[in-house]
Amino acid sequence: MQMFGRIRKDLAVKAIACMLLLGLWAPQLASAQLPYYTWYNDLNAGNIRTQPIYVPDRIIDGNGMEGALSSPGDIYIADDDHVYIADTGNNRIVELNEKGEYVRSIGHEEGPGKLTQPEGVFVAEDGTIYAANTGGQSIVLYAPDGSFLREFKKPEATALTADYHFLPTKIVADRRGVMYIVVKDTFLGLLRMSPEGEFTGFFGANKAKLSWLDRLKRALLNEGQLAREIAKQPNPIQNATLSDDGFLVTTSSGKASDGQIKKLNAGGFDAFGNKEFHQDNLVDTAIDRNGFLYGLNRNNIISISVYDPTGEAVFYFGSTQKGARQLGITDYGISIDINSANELWVADNASNLIQVFKRTSFGDTYMTASHLYFEGDYERSRSYWEEVIRQNGMLNIAYNGLGKIALHDRDYAAALDYFKQSNDPEGYSDAYWYIRYEWLKNNFLLAVVVLVAGIWGVSFGARRLSAFVRKRSWPPLVRRYAGELRDALYLMFHPYNGFYRLKDRNISVAVIVFLLALAVAVHIWSVFASGFIAYPYDLGEYNLPLSLAFLIVPWVTWVIANYLVSTVKGGEGRFREVLQASTFAIVPYIVITIPATILTNFVVLEEWIIIDLFRQAMWIWIIVLFLVMTQVIHNFDFTEAIKNAVITLLTIGVIWVFATIISGLVYNFYDFIAQIYREVTFRA
Repeated sequence: MQMFGRIRKDLAVKAIACMLLLGLWAPQLASAQLPYYTWYNDLNAGNIRTQPIYVPDRIIDGNGMEGALSSPGDIYIADDDHVYIADTGNNRIVELNEKGEYVRSIGHEEGPGKLTQPEGVFVAEDGTIYAANTGGQSIVLYAPDGSFLREFKKPEATALTADYHFLPTKIVADRRGVMYIVVKDTFLGLLRMSPEGEFTGFFGANKAKLSWLDRLKRALLNEGQLAREIAKQPNPIQNATLSDDGFLVTTSSGKASDGQIKKLNAGGFDAFGNKEFHQDNLVDTAIDRNGFLYGLNRNNIISISVYDPTGEAVFYFGSTQKGARQLGITDYGISIDINSANELWVADNASNLIQVFKRTSFGDTYMTASHLYFEGDYERSRSYWEEVIRQNGMLNIAYNGLGKIALHDRDYAAALDYFKQSNDPEGYSDAYWYIRYEWLKNNFLLAVVVLVAGIWGVSFGARRLSAFVRKRSWPPLVRRYAGELRDALYLMFHPYNGFYRLKDRNISVAVIVFLLALAVAVHIWSVFASGFIAYPYDLGEYNLPLSLAFLIVPWVTWVIANYLVSTVKGGEGRFREVLQASTFAIVPYIVITIPATILTNFVVLEEWIIIDLFRQAMWIWIIVLFLVMTQVIHNFDFTEAIKNAVITLLTIGVIWVFATIISGLVYNFYDFIAQIYREVTFRA
């Protein structure tokens, strides 16, 4: 028994030891899991989760820097990969080497050049160090060895009035030494200062984005009334960066303006066209040597956005969490920059840390392929795109790159397939044009013969069918249906006579239902039978119910509103007459959509005007028929018909508003009942 007792004790000790070891290993195992996801931005499919392009590498907390960092306000990486940090809380600029090791501190000593709460730093090509001395309300320059050079206070200029507070927070300088300064709480743009410290104007100011209500006010109110309105202010500029090609990139936070990131040339023109970046918490932007941009966000979902050289979002990653001191998670990101090794350095103002992210092999492969793609070097990018697809086949741009390579190699069939996989209608159109050209060049005579034979066959078949129909004796019901359908076609080309035929006449319900069902069927068929250029995305993602609602709901509300308005206005039309006339009025949609849909499979983008012409003619035709229907069915003159149609459209809007309100109330009532039911069930 003693032996069994000893065995049990040994087993218990070993079990406890294993549990302790697992407890020690658990944090390490958990740390291997990234604290954030990476998302690829697909222009058609939205955000797709993918493998990381950047992973957290290390944290720099200020140990060994003659004092830990305190509220770092800015970070700048020079050409030699040395890192300069505006250590705001410690009133200094800290320099680190490329490994993150402490080199020296600048501006902390008493005397000329003493800094007070600097929030920005910049290093010129010649090594001159610029500090935005926010607390001292000045710009301070240091020599490459860290010695004080000069200090610029608020410039003397009539544009800078006494109530303009010169509180510089960020600074960059071009090759001429002209300084572009971000001043706190100003909407005037960057303050531009000459190398001698003279004010030369404001640069790159944002424009306020006006809502439809603001535009309406400007159209209706006089100057006095507008003066009493609260001024619409644009987003203030938060940060500025210089690209290697001489562009000035500004970053702005807020929703008051578009162009959260602007790429400005010397004349102030935005190469991104004031585009909306859909990120209203951007605080800084870094640019790598290939022109890709890295935006630092301050929200609870992501912390870093990656943009291609045209400003299109490519990837999102990172995470923000208040009070976090965890590798890869920022608390209050304030600045971002990138070195020659493509490492991202992020300054965290709240946790007093510098987070360093390194690029993964997948990220390197993708970014190299993408760079060669934007440079037009498609052949060199081939192997990189193939590797990207091998690692992740869901990234459309990889197929697009291979498509351009195939197009360059004149492998048009492969290019067509690649462009279709990448949802690129322009590339698909180019490849299809070459395929169509080659086929016509080799089969032109055959194409002409087939076309002529087809026209003759259709004409001959129509005549034979017409003769067959006339000779045969049909039941009365069939003759009635056929006559009503013939009247629907007649009405297309003779609207006044056609609608007069409908007055005081009951069209069969079967024909009305058939025409409506046919319109719906043609719409569905047009979606799935159209060429790729018409719908350049996966049709499995197409919202068919919503598309049908856009077709059916306006027609239904037109019938109801037209009858109600016309009844009030003295119209003679009965509801059935309005219903059947409105049904006949959509026949052009059926007739024109069919050939237009077939044609979409044979035209390229440059010829798409033909399809647009078909569609515009169709909608104009339908509008004219509805207008004539209102005039004839209700026995209005032309002016009354116009007024009635306008009031009908307004009534449709009112119906939709009320339907939206009622839907919201019903949903809230349902939710209220559901909450009560859950509460009662829980209490029970």
